Parts: sequence; C-alpha cells; structure tokens
Amino acid sequence: ITMHSSMNEGMNNNMTDGSPSSSIPPTRMDWLMLLLATPVQFGVGKRFYVSAYRGLVHGCTMGMDFLVAMGTSSAYLYSIIVFVLQLIAKSNGEYDASIMDLTPTFETGAWLITFVTLGKYLEAYARGKTAGALQTLMELQPVSATRAILPDDVLRMMKEVQSSEEMDAEEKNDNITKIFSKVHVNSLPTEEKDISEIRIGDFLLVLPGGRIPTDGMLVAREGTSKIDAADNNDGCAYIDESAFSGEPFPVAKRPGDSLYGASVNQLSVILIQVTATGSETVLSRIVRLVDEAQGNRAPIQAHADRIASIFAPCVMMLAVVTFVCWAVFLDSSSGSLEERYVTALMSAISVVVVACPCALGLATPTAVMVGTGVGAVNGLLIKGGAVLESAFNVKTVVVDKTGTITTGRAVVGSKIEYVSQILKEGGDNDGWLKQLLSDLPATVRQSDAALWFACCAELRSEHPLGHAIINSGREIWGHDILKPTSRDRAAPKQTEELIISEFQVVPGKGVECTINGRNTSCQVRVGNRSWVTDDAEANTLSPGDIISQSDDDVRSLRTGGQIGVYVSVKTTAMNTFHIIGVIGILDPLKNEARSTIAALKNLGVDVWMCTGDHELTAHAVARKIGIDKDNVCSSVSPEGKADLIRRLQKRRVKGRHGRLVENRVAFVGDGINDAVA
Repeated sequence: ITMHSSMNEGMNNNMTDGSPSSSIPPTRMDWLMLLLATPVQFGVGKRFYVSAYRGLVHGCTMGMDFLVAMGTSSAYLYSIIVFVLQLIAKSNGEYDASIMDLTPTFETGAWLITFVTLGKYLEAYARGKTAGALQTLMELQPVSATRAILPDDVLRMMKEVQSSEEMDAEEKNDNITKIFSKVHVNSLPTEEKDISEIRIGDFLLVLPGGRIPTDGMLVAREGTSKIDAADNNDGCAYIDESAFSGEPFPVAKRPGDSLYGASVNQLSVILIQVTATGSETVLSRIVRLVDEAQGNRAPIQAHADRIASIFAPCVMMLAVVTFVCWAVFLDSSSGSLEERYVTALMSAISVVVVACPCALGLATPTAVMVGTGVGAVNGLLIKGGAVLESAFNVKTVVVDKTGTITTGRAVVGSKIEYVSQILKEGGDNDGWLKQLLSDLPATVRQSDAALWFACCAELRSEHPLGHAIINSGREIWGHDILKPTSRDRAAPKQTEELIISEFQVVPGKGVECTINGRNTSCQVRVGNRSWVTDDAEANTLSPGDIISQSDDDVRSLRTGGQIGVYVSVKTTAMNTFHIIGVIGILDPLKNEARSTIAALKNLGVDVWMCTGDHELTAHAVARKIGIDKDNVCSSVSPEGKADLIRRLQKRRVKGRHGRLVENRVAFVGDGINDAVA
C-alpha cells in the first residue's frame, strides 16, 4: 500500500509540475515490468496452471495450486487492464485522473510465483540430496555378472543340503563348506551374463576388488597363497560393507553368511549363491523405503489443500457478488456504464488478489523454504515439510555414531611401547633389540620406535587405520617417513638409505613389510593379535609378560572406544615376531557433540544411539557424550535401525501437560545406511 501510494503521489506531482510525457503512465518502468513478469507468469507459473486444470477436470477440486494460479492471474489481469486503459488514454491525449492514478501490479504475481516455486525447489533439493548417495550407489552396481558353471554332482549335493529339514543352519553351512572344499573356484568354467538374466540360485564368481552384483550367500572363497597361509580363520572372505554399515573396516564373512549387492569384495576370489535379485535386494528395499518416506507431504500442506478446496469457491462467489454489487448498485451519477463496469471488475479482481494466494498459498511454502534453506546452510538436509512440522513435538532423538557424533576420520589416540620394558626385564639377551634400535634414524626417539616401524609398514596401505598411523607419523617426522626430520633442531637429519620391500596386505589381519637397514634387516607386522605374534609361546619373554600385557592394554583401549593395533618385529637373528608396541586408533568426537546431547536432555528429549559399530566402541562413545547405556544399540543393520524407530514410535510418553501422548522420534544420521531410518 505504501509503495502504491508513493508511486501515485510521485505521478501526480510529475503531472502537475508539467514533466515530460515519459513520466505519464504507462512509464518505461511499467513496460519493463510487463516484459519481465509475462515469462514468469506463464513460463515459471505453467506448472500451477497445469495442476489447477487437472484438479478441476479429474477431481473437481480447487487446491492450493488453483489458488496460486487464480490469485496471480487476477493480479496479472488487473495490471493488463490498467496498462491498456492508460496506454489508450495516453495515445488519445486524455489524462483522466481516475485512470492515471491506477498502478499496474505486475510484480505482485511474479513475486508470489517466485516465492512459492523457490520453496518447492528447496524442498525438492533437500529430498534429492538425501537420495543422491543412494542413486550413486545404484549406478555403481554391476550391469553384468560372471556366472559360474558348477559340476552336476556339486549342484545335486547343494540341493540336498539346502532342502534338508533335519539340519539346522550351522550344519547346512558346515556341509556346504565340505562340498566346496575340493572345488577349485579359480578353475570353474564361467560365462558373462547381463544382470537382468541372473536368477535366484545361480552361482556367481566375484574377483578381488569387484562389486558383488546382487544379494547372495557366500559358499566358497579362494585367495592367494600368502593370504591363505596367513589366514587361519576358516577361509574367511573380507567384504567392504561401509556403504551399508557406515563403518570403514572390512567385514569377515564365512561360508553361509549373507552378502549385500554393491558391496566390495577384497583380495580373495569368492563364489556366491544368489538369494535375491532386482527389487528384492537390500539396496533396492532401502531406496524404495526412502522414496516412500519422501513422498509424504507435510500435514500442514495437506490441511491447507483441504481448506483451499472450500475457500477457493467461496472467494470466487464473493468476487462475483462484489462485481454484481458494484455494477448494479453503484450510483449511476458516479460515471458512465463503462466506468461502472470497470470499477466493478477492478473490485472483483481485488477480492481475488487479496484473498487467495497470500496466507495459504505463500505462507506454508515460504516456511518450508526458510526452514530447509537455513538447514542447508548449516549442513542439515531436511526431508520436506512433514519433518519440519513434526520436529516441534519430538520426544526421542536417535543418533548415528560414525560421522554424526564422531568426525568419521580415524586418528591415533594412545601409543604404548614395550621397548624400554623389554630392555629392562632382560628380554634382549641375544642383542636383537639393540641391533634393531641402532638402525633407527637418528631423529626417531626410542619411545617412538613402535610408531615409526608401523608407519613404514603402512606406507603403501589403503586401510583407514593405516592412514591414521601415517598421518600421526608425518606430524612428528614430516612427509618422508624414511628420511624423518627432527623435532629437535640440534639432532641431525637422517641421511642413511632405508629400503622397504616385500610389502603385503592380508585383509582382516594386517600388513607386513621388510625394512633393510644399515646393520640388519627386519620384518614388521602391524595388525591383530594372531597376525603379529606368529607363535606367542616362542617369544623371548613369556606370554605372561609382554603378550599378556599387550592384550590387557588392547582390551583397555577397546573399553575406551579405541581400536588397538599391535606392532611386532622379527630380525634375521630371530625366528619369531616380538611385540614392541600397541597403537590406539579412535574416531574423535565432534566438538559440539557433548553440548548438543546435553541441550537435548535439558529439553526433556530422550536420546538414543544406534550404530553399526562394535558394542564396546559404541558404549565408550555413549559414556563420553552422556547417553545412557540402556539407550545404546550397536551392530545394527540399516533395516534394524528402521525397526528400532518403529518400536520407539509405538511407545507412549508424557507430554507437556503430563498426559501420555504419541512418541515422536527423530533420527540424525549422515550416510545412506541411515536413510531408511
């Protein structure tokens, strides 16, 4: 109103002051508004016209889109009428104040359409980002698979075992292992098939580093001789399921265990039997559940549509009544018949413009736009207006761990070394340790020896834990681990040439390398207990000393939320590996994690943690941020997270006035494994 009044005053002043005709309506600004508003009205606003038409034709309903189309069209029509009348009057040299005082409002419809469209775009953008990772993973699924052709006798025995009702699952898995114990997986004939041709029950061969084509069950695995010699874990295969579990570490799979399509096989050739294809795979079910969740409209928007279906006809009736009243009952002395009809039409259009789009058509989409926009700025993707509306009544919040409470980046926490203890307790009778220490670079302290050897072994590793160890070493010695610089400027820089050779990775076990130094060479192993000890009873110190102490230290680290990694060495003068240190690796908490959990609790919100990580790690993180141990769920699959949400939603909790109300649950996660929940 203020804008229109000021424009009218300025126009009247210009006319009375004798300004040039260019300032007489329609002005250049009016022409510009017409040119800019027309494509917005009929280009950007086309979707509202189409939706309104379909609603009228197919459902005889006047929803929110009808209100927007009718309101903006009325504003545009009003502006066109004023513009044409002023243009005719100007061309005829007639400056009737009743016409020239009117102002076209092309910008009104354009602004309304822009705001509503922008709100819908931001909502769709947030939904699209939520499903973007899922779509990316779907695109990574292999389009073809290698089907293995098994001998008839093997197929017959497999059918007998799987159809047996007398054997339990464990017995069936044992028999399957026996059946394939004499089958050479690498020698099986194969054929390439399109993924659409794969059927349940087919056997597929998956090479190292390849993605598993579809859901299946592991039936056999065959790896390299080095891996087989080191692996005493009943022929386990190691699968990267980080996209589903959120945890970056490979999972050990034994014959009979389930495998997810699109997960990545590690360094063994595996044979799987297909258990699900197409829309029945775990990944497809996740995508379907996410699509269903995102298809739900905000309750307030649905409510607004119901109101609009009643409100719109009422507004139209009021507009007709207004037109009739102004046209019929207006005093005839106030002008000619044409002027009376123009006044009646303007009044009817004014009713439509004022009543229709503002409160219902604009308020809800704008609220969604602002909410999702502010969330996006802060790295929070909100899945539509329904989530925003129900957030006010949330009584329970379930949080993921990795990447949500923690940073998702592994770093070295604790460093425990046993070199000093071995020297002190006489564990170096053969002088192997002193000879080993003499080959250390001058800039590496004895207390950091275990970390330096671990860095050498992990130099060519792609494992997240290996990256954490390397990054810790580079913080101390600089980029080149083999020629470390000193933290003490008085110490000389390493100039001796060190050579690392025979590097190998054993999935699920660890890494190994050989370091050739100035005086001796040694083998270094970094990994789990069975990998680094080789033969615990043969150590110079009894298992009750270093071995038992390192096990106790690793258990203590695990309780504190850290993963304990053993470091051992074997020189040419020894026949066994000796543990010289343990490195604790953790996923650090985000800075705001504790304060966020505390703030939620102060609001009376019940906070839970649901993660695919190990139980000890989950409870350790929960203790640090203040989540009750009874509210911690660990080792949970994506579908298990959704099941937890459903169970929590069925609970009744106390509302604001002490009454039992429905439990509203919010889930906070960062990966596609959290999308279903």
